[in-house]
Amino acid sequence: MGFMTLVLALILIQYISFGMKVGGARQKYDIQAPAITGNPEFERYYRVHQNTLEQLIVFIPLYLVFPQMAEARGWMGYEMTSIAGVLWIIGRYIYASNYVKDPASRGKGFLIGFLPQVLLLLGTLVLSVMSIIG
Repeated sequence: MGFMTLVLALILIQYISFGMKVGGARQKYDIQAPAITGNPEFERYYRVHQNTLEQLIVFIPLYLVFPQMAEARGWMGYEMTSIAGVLWIIGRYIYASNYVKDPASRGKGFLIGFLPQVLLLLGTLVLSVMSIIG
């Protein structure tokens, strides 16, 4: 569970760093709050941060629920969840890097980060059904 907790902390650090990049871009391109438009580069940083938040809302609850349910069934829930988290971080990094350069190139990173999220969701659903039917 220790590695899983470390990965969760890294996920949150990554999110904070994306927010700091938004702040830096806001300053660099002179976008005064509360504006969120006005410069295409700033808007890219902003969208990376916002999209990451949209993904976190789904990912973090799954990240916390799945391993407990999996461990209760004798699965390697902490290990599987840790791997999913590392993939999520890598995917978000690729997504962010590509999106800032060219928004049309964001797909690969999005898929790498989205796949572990879908797998944790499906795993949680399967485990939920298993717990209901015995």
